[in-house]
Amino acid sequence: MKPYQLSSPLHQSNCVLFNSPHSGNNYTKKFVQLTDLSLKTLRSSEDLFVDQLFSPVVDLGSFMLSATFPRSFIDVNRDFKELDPLLIEDLTTYKDTLKVSAGLGVIPRVVAGQKPIYKQRISIDDANQRLQSFYFPYHNKLKSLIEYTKMSFRKVILLDCHSMPYSSINLSSKKDPVEVVLGDCFGRSCEHEIIMELKDLFTEAGFKVSLNKPFSGGFITRNYASPIDGINVIQIEILRSLYSDEKQLVQNNNFLSIQNRLLGAIKGFITRFTN
Repeated sequence: MKPYQLSSPLHQSNCVLFNSPHSGNNYTKKFVQLTDLSLKTLRSSEDLFVDQLFSPVVDLGSFMLSATFPRSFIDVNRDFKELDPLLIEDLTTYKDTLKVSAGLGVIPRVVAGQKPIYKQRISIDDANQRLQSFYFPYHNKLKSLIEYTKMSFRKVILLDCHSMPYSSINLSSKKDPVEVVLGDCFGRSCEHEIIMELKDLFTEAGFKVSLNKPFSGGFITRNYASPIDGINVIQIEILRSLYSDEKQLVQNNNFLSIQNRLLGAIKGFITRFTN
């Protein structure tokens, strides 16, 4: 299994790249045999249909990179050193972070609702094989896309695309929930004018938009951003219930209308950065 799918335009006409690291849904027989969880429960960690939601951006002259493997198998939006000693046998070196402690390291120990994935611990060899076969190839491809785009346009805007479950929205906001969250690590990963333009376009498209709350950006946003060098990264979180049935894991009747509104905003954004 190739660890990623690269959707390419006939001609790259702009500096905006799209990335969907959590929408992969190729659950191998070998992986499924390691758990007692149902496939539906495993899939609760997916950014459901995000790759499909954004896929038409290639017609606007942009590249889009998507993971083929599930987030519950390996999470490329983590540092590769964020290994979990409670999951991996014979682990001697790892980066102890809050995500690792929560069971959400680079190889997750749990899925949504803190449900344990594995029947037993996995070997260090298994962990290293996942890193070598999936994690590093994915990041190498993402890095090469950024470098290629920077060389062509002298500027890069990476939009890291995700979806958020309804349960992640603050209880006090549920009567009028945020629908799109744009994260720039509180101003560190993107020029202010760029993220504000994207925010305005999403707002004009009728979405309720928040900046950095409750999601300010993950590893990819932090790791690849360097605004001073012309590399800007914004994490986009779309409310999953807008376009899908979260329990049945299917697109709902609003999928196409949400996609059209989303693409309308994206098209306006890309137009500014098209040669």
